Amino acid sequence: MKRKTFFEWKVIAQASKEIDFDIMKAMRPVMVGKRKVMENLDDLTMGQMLTLSGCDDSWALFYLVCHELLGMDEQEVNEADAAQVVLFVGWVSKQIDGYNKMLARIHSTKTAEEIRAGVEKLDFGAFGLVDWYAKRMGIVNHDDVMSVPFLRVYQCLKMDVEREEYEKRLAKIYRSNK
Repeated sequence: MKRKTFFEWKVIAQASKEIDFDIMKAMRPVMVGKRKVMENLDDLTMGQMLTLSGCDDSWALFYLVCHELLGMDEQEVNEADAAQVVLFVGWVSKQIDGYNKMLARIHSTKTAEEIRAGVEKLDFGAFGLVDWYAKRMGIVNHDDVMSVPFLRVYQCLKMDVEREEYEKRLAKIYRSNK
């Protein structure tokens, strides 16, 4: 049986309601077209993370992921083996989802006073994360943060939240010892 190009598969998939594929169960392929796939996404930059996190599940996702991470243009993606493209994008989507869940788990406990003051309204989304890191590291231009590895930003955030939690516990101990 002849393998389908991504373009052929896309045409069939768009015309058919029969194709049912859970992209989040995909495994990492070794190659996509003529491009070797990285072992992991440890080198993903903050800019790539934000770009890939912001893409919806439309057909554009396939092209965006292949372009952003493998440098492929639309024609290369269309000519690549459909299974390789779909598996790669599914694998990347699963990794990005995992990174987003890691970020979501990082949160400090809020005191009653912080809640009364409206701390929950201080959610500035992705730009807030970029701005926080820029301030933390003394970076003047927010665009410079986009080239920083995402896992470095994540680890700094995790450390700062853990330090904040420690300082809250310590302050509570000092207050109770008075």
